[in-house]
Amino acid sequence: MSAPSPPGRAELVDRLARTRSRGQIKALGADADADDALRAALVALAQERGVDDAADLSGKTLVRRLLAREDAARVRRNPIHRDEAFTCAWCGAAVPQGGRMVRDHCPRCLRSLHVDRVPGDRAADCGGVLQPVGLELAGGQVTIAHRCDCCGHEARVRAHPDDDVPPGLDPASLPPAGAHRAGGRARTLPRRVLEQIRSQRLWQPGDTVLVAVSGGLDSTVLLELLWRTRDAHGGVLSVLTVDHGLRPDSGQDVAHVLEHARRLAVPFRTVALDLARGPDLYARARAARRAALVGEGTHRIATAHHRDDQAETVLQRLASGSGGTGLAAMRSLDPPWCRPLLREPREVLRAWAEAEGLAWRDDPSNPSSQRGRLRGLLDGLEAELREGARAGLARSAALLARDDAFLEALVDRTDGLWQDDGLSVAVLSTLDPSLQARALRRLAPAAAAAPIGQVLMALEDAAQEDGQLPDGWAVDLGGARRLVVDGRVLRVG
Repeated sequence: MSAPSPPGRAELVDRLARTRSRGQIKALGADADADDALRAALVALAQERGVDDAADLSGKTLVRRLLAREDAARVRRNPIHRDEAFTCAWCGAAVPQGGRMVRDHCPRCLRSLHVDRVPGDRAADCGGVLQPVGLELAGGQVTIAHRCDCCGHEARVRAHPDDDVPPGLDPASLPPAGAHRAGGRARTLPRRVLEQIRSQRLWQPGDTVLVAVSGGLDSTVLLELLWRTRDAHGGVLSVLTVDHGLRPDSGQDVAHVLEHARRLAVPFRTVALDLARGPDLYARARAARRAALVGEGTHRIATAHHRDDQAETVLQRLASGSGGTGLAAMRSLDPPWCRPLLREPREVLRAWAEAEGLAWRDDPSNPSSQRGRLRGLLDGLEAELREGARAGLARSAALLARDDAFLEALVDRTDGLWQDDGLSVAVLSTLDPSLQARALRRLAPAAAAAPIGQVLMALEDAAQEDGQLPDGWAVDLGGARRLVVDGRVLRVG
């Protein structure tokens, strides 16, 4: 019987390509040890690929070395092609498949991770980001020049048909390279905001999201971030800016926001307030602004409050004697209000805005107001102490919010507490004061001009020996409203 003929090169390469699992590698190695012709062909191919000691290797080791060389060769040959849907690690955009043309960068920000890998079967290289640094037009084809911000590698790729290529191919209009270096955490800001929207369930895909934009740094960043990640979070964006008319140049702020919204093709509305000068002007302006936003009838209203705002709110409420609920300050979600930036310090927002070349209008806050003075108090601290104080105050608010949610749930689970439009006096008297306070806030959330603590003290003073309140007992809440005991039920009258 004649010896088996050695496999052809194409046949051998094909078999190697189908050999991936441990069992397949072991089987091919065993066949090579038993078949001299197959082993000779594998050795020749291995030596061709630079495995100098191929003749001395066992069949299984020979196959493994051949597969390792093949993977290394493929890594060197292949650029950063992405041939499947992915979420951009830089800007957070949800990127679909490329269709007939394979994607090798994000169509929104034109960036790509510097990895020489087809998804699923390659190893990463330096892990840097290929930044767009220039554009060329040749033969009707747009080419994007990239430079890795980690290793300096330069590459050129063809633009995809649906890339957001700046008009006129002006390289200066590209987002500046190296943006991630500014402020440390700034590079990953879009991804963190997107994770905040998803983890806190700030809205669902398809919900209408009204973005409150004043033209200042914070709200400008919020609008830009939500627009860039719109395909990933699925919110239907629109913009509302409120002209309070409190400064001579407020109209210029409105025009600035309008231009930003037009550039992004986001629907825009403005509301002008006509506020009479007098006491509590800024408080009245805030109330009118909130009413205007709520009046739009949207699923969610996104505001640009950030971690430093949270810290100032905690200080302000601490100074006014607030309890746990007040010190919990702002929540990420308080329907219809939502705050995607609440965990981010303002310096990160500024670093990202500067790196992305955004323009905004500074809004001089009132330094003589209580909040302005508290901000000045924090700003006067040494840098390290200031950062620790702001982070610590915001963290305390988050912990208090968790405790407050637990106590609110206890109120919900109290049987017989609610009687039609009031509270059962008998059940209320059995509750801990912290739960009584929460029940009273629900009964008169907006009517109580008097602090809840004072109302609780009045309840304690009026309670009889059995803890009950006498029928007909009443206490003023302010604003021509009062709490009244009527038929063993505490109501707002």
